[in-house]
Amino acid sequence: MIKLVQNELIKWFRRPSFYVMSIILIGLSVIGVVFTIMMGSMMDDPNQGGGQQLGWKEQLQQDNENYKMTMESEPEGDYGYLERRYAINEYRIQNDLEPTTENSVWTYVSDNLGLTSIITLFVVIIAGGTIASEFTWGTIKLLMIRPIKRSRILIAKYLSVLVFMVIFFSIFFVTSFIAGAIAFGMESAPELLYMNGEVFELHPFFYIMIKLLLSSLGVIMFATIAFMISSVFRNNSLAIGISLFLLFTGAQITQLVGMKFEWAKYSPFANTNFNAIIDGMPIVSGTTFWFSIVMYLIYFVLLHVISFFTFVKRDIAA
Repeated sequence: MIKLVQNELIKWFRRPSFYVMSIILIGLSVIGVVFTIMMGSMMDDPNQGGGQQLGWKEQLQQDNENYKMTMESEPEGDYGYLERRYAINEYRIQNDLEPTTENSVWTYVSDNLGLTSIITLFVVIIAGGTIASEFTWGTIKLLMIRPIKRSRILIAKYLSVLVFMVIFFSIFFVTSFIAGAIAFGMESAPELLYMNGEVFELHPFFYIMIKLLLSSLGVIMFATIAFMISSVFRNNSLAIGISLFLLFTGAQITQLVGMKFEWAKYSPFANTNFNAIIDGMPIVSGTTFWFSIVMYLIYFVLLHVISFFTFVKRDIAA
């Protein structure tokens, strides 16, 4: 199995596209320093004027009063985000934890987490082409003549996709960390994570690792969808095209449908962004973390079953 995975990795390491993806990811991770510094200077300018300003505790108390009034005005509403903000503000007040406004390596890496969407794009392209390209180029015959079960080949291809995901996440974290450390220093403040009605105080490193882990679940699901499409259609361009279409439109369409129909929460695209669910801003209102975990596992197994039967059971066309 290890040899098969290595073989799949070597195929992509020999393609210029892998290095182009890596360079783009490195460039975006580093260039964000410039925008962070520019945004920081723009935010500082308005504060130079006069006027009385509240202390941080008074400001948080005032924010919580506004949150409470909003939630009490319509008890039936979905206020997951406000509940999260209210609980975190209360925790800061009670434990004398002033919100930090200074940039550091950890805030920079956290702000750069939006680049995981780029990682998803790259991994989907790889997953969408890993099987289909074999049929498009005719190299599938070279795999089939080997005394290796098709199921092992399929597993090796999927594992290689996951390895590339880990590589891209590692590139993102290392480059963002180095750029952030050089530009903003290593100072850190505790991060607060709100889950199941409780607030947890974490070191920024562990907080970012949790965020990356949750982000990787979304990447894995989209990679699995692309992998299944690649197995079913067996056409490189078609597999990547459909996969990218679902990546860019799946969540948006689900969100629009979810405004009118509750059953939209059963869509796979409503149960991939776990960071948004924890932040109290799910794609479809009413979606909970554990509900999404169950739906995630169901779709994950279903997609692999489809991939298995289409790749292992169907004849290899000439």
